[in-house]
Amino acid sequence: MKELKYTLIADGSSDMTLLKIIKWSLDDLYPKVPNDGNFADFRQMPDPPKRLGDKVHRAKLYFPFDILFVHRDAESTNARMIAQRSQEINIELPEADIDKTICVVPIKMMETWLLIDEDAIKKAVGNRNYSGSINLPSLNTLERENQPKELLHAILREASGKRGRNLKKFNIDKAVHLVAENIEDFSPLRNLVAFKAFEDELKKVVDKYLEN
Repeated sequence: MKELKYTLIADGSSDMTLLKIIKWSLDDLYPKVPNDGNFADFRQMPDPPKRLGDKVHRAKLYFPFDILFVHRDAESTNARMIAQRSQEINIELPEADIDKTICVVPIKMMETWLLIDEDAIKKAVGNRNYSGSINLPSLNTLERENQPKELLHAILREASGKRGRNLKKFNIDKAVHLVAENIEDFSPLRNLVAFKAFEDELKKVVDKYLEN
């Protein structure tokens, strides 16, 4: 079967972490469909594009895709923001690309989807024997967490066991990325409104692609 190629356009470089979650969903929902993904990193390009339409055009040249993922944070714990952000994305997209685009809109931000696995956090900070308490939000309350990024960062720093100068040297961005890399099962996210919306749209777009 032909390999499905996809590209992620995100708010910032740290959101490259979402590639792991996207790949997990594709592999889980379409295990017989080989896939390969890219992160559209425009930072090193001369005159990096700012508008989404320009980013899509540049992505077609440098990160060609069958399916496009566009990430924006909801920046709110209000689930209605998912539809609003998706509408904003679709308005900015070239019309020819709307049907092949999947909106990725976590509540409140990407880090919300990483607060689900204690073992992955311990591995990410290189302290698998950490015996302290890691107080992750329950799935029922996760999308009501006002500061998921700050919470994840605080948990990572505590679980690292580092103090003083060593803590100051601690690479928190790398640790966040490693949390995603060490989560083997993202299925708990299917209890979240935003992740359900993401996978519903993913299935609609991928099914249509496979029909052609």
